[in-house]
Amino acid sequence: MSEMPRYRRWQLWALEKNMLNIEHIVTTITDPAAFNKRDGGAGWTISEVLGHLVDVDNAFLARVRALAEGEDPPPSSGRSVDEMVKEAGYAEQNALDLLERWKEARILYHQALSSLPEDEEVWERPARPAEGGGFTLNDQLILSAYHDLDHLHQIVKIIRGV
Repeated sequence: MSEMPRYRRWQLWALEKNMLNIEHIVTTITDPAAFNKRDGGAGWTISEVLGHLVDVDNAFLARVRALAEGEDPPPSSGRSVDEMVKEAGYAEQNALDLLERWKEARILYHQALSSLPEDEEVWERPARPAEGGGFTLNDQLILSAYHDLDHLHQIVKIIRGV
């Protein structure tokens, strides 16, 4: 039997822990000015990071649902993440409201992944055109956990003013 189901459980736990860690950090910010700071001065605000996390989890949820039904995943918009964040106006939105939206999106995404069968066929089905082997749900799950950590680090840098 493959070890992948165990590795997927670990990744799913990481998604839960990452959400709790980001929630803790954002909800314990004591300096309101931190919400106006940008990553590296010209980067994203905390609200923009959280809005981006909502967008990513919603897009990944759509891929999970499509692949679980044996359908082609929705195509990407072709716009850069920076364009999407700016167009959505996340910088002007309340970070705590965006945090709640992300938690809701994350729960739905996590539930969808958790409900998939352990069958490797579903997990190894490419979620975008097969370039270099495609992008499978296994790949997406691993990327999701890493993506969270990358943005957790970004939030910490914003708060520290680095």
